[in-house]
Amino acid sequence: MDEKKISNSSIIPQAIISVVCLIIATLIRFIVLVSGVDSGTANLVFVIVIGICIVLYLIIWAVLGESVIPWVIKKLLKPRNTVPIPDRTPVSIANDEPAEPALPSITEIKENAEKQLIAKRTEKLNLFLEYTHLTVGPHVSAEGLKRLCNCIARYAGEETLPDDLIPIRVEKLSNFDLFHFGWNMAEYFGIGKKYEVVPWLQQVFANLKELEPSYIKGKLYTSETKRFIIPNTTDIPASIAKLKG
Repeated sequence: MDEKKISNSSIIPQAIISVVCLIIATLIRFIVLVSGVDSGTANLVFVIVIGICIVLYLIIWAVLGESVIPWVIKKLLKPRNTVPIPDRTPVSIANDEPAEPALPSITEIKENAEKQLIAKRTEKLNLFLEYTHLTVGPHVSAEGLKRLCNCIARYAGEETLPDDLIPIRVEKLSNFDLFHFGWNMAEYFGIGKKYEVVPWLQQVFANLKELEPSYIKGKLYTSETKRFIIPNTTDIPASIAKLKG
């Protein structure tokens, strides 16, 4: 409610106060007349009382008019059916959305990629070692099989074989079986050209040590390999499944 409306509405209490002052002054005039004073004196008393009331009203208004009286007037003139004003104070809305995860650093990306590569190579190596156990394992000693698996791991990691390597001698496997085994290994790991596996074969298997490298190179792959214990294959997992029956 604005101040103009409050000022206009204050006429009502002023009129009430004026009526009260007149009533008080009239009563005092009547009392003075009853007490035997003449009418002129009574009228003078009437005027004086009205003046005193006006002075008291002005004093009270000057002291309390700026604070108490406007507050009382507002309360008296406050409408009964007031509509509450909504609080327009900005309300912070909680952000329920999950925070974006921090992006990994370049170092973490490289480390994760390296771990994945190592895990993939390890899985690939273990599969071929299983193939080795099923094909060559039955025809060598336990110690020979262990050395063979170590040599295969070095080949898969493109590492050179130790100079003091003791060649492995196999039984009941023909030279062609060992040729095919070498070709299958080179095909599976995809390292270099197939014939580059020849020095590895001659260093690992004692049976092939005295053969000419050119001869081994020409016999690594045979189109008709069903008659051999270790045939050529391009699908190691399928060969493992077949060997397991």
